[in-house]
Amino acid sequence: MKSNEAAAKPRRRYDDQFKRRAVELSQQADRTVREVARELGMGEDLLYAWRREHGVADRRGVSMPPQPRSVMEIERENRELRAKLSEMEAREMILKKSLGILSETPGSGMPKWKR
Repeated sequence: MKSNEAAAKPRRRYDDQFKRRAVELSQQADRTVREVARELGMGEDLLYAWRREHGVADRRGVSMPPQPRSVMEIERENRELRAKLSEMEAREMILKKSLGILSETPGSGMPKWKR
């Protein structure tokens, strides 16, 4: 049993400043998240969890607003997204109509004259 006890490492605690610095390092383009985690002696999954907590969405460092947000901010974003959706639906309808016009097969040559 002593070998199991010796193998178990004590759980490390990280302060907020260390977490913020690790997230900043992981956002730099010259190193991957895996490399930063290895250098800091921690797990890659833990660093990804900290990135989510600090509002970093993915590996490319796209920022998202940190949670939680106020109801007014969410309502404003909802209005903006609804307006953008409406605009995109109008574009889609225009494209479908233009595709229909362009894909019509023209008649063979000139219209026939009636005598």
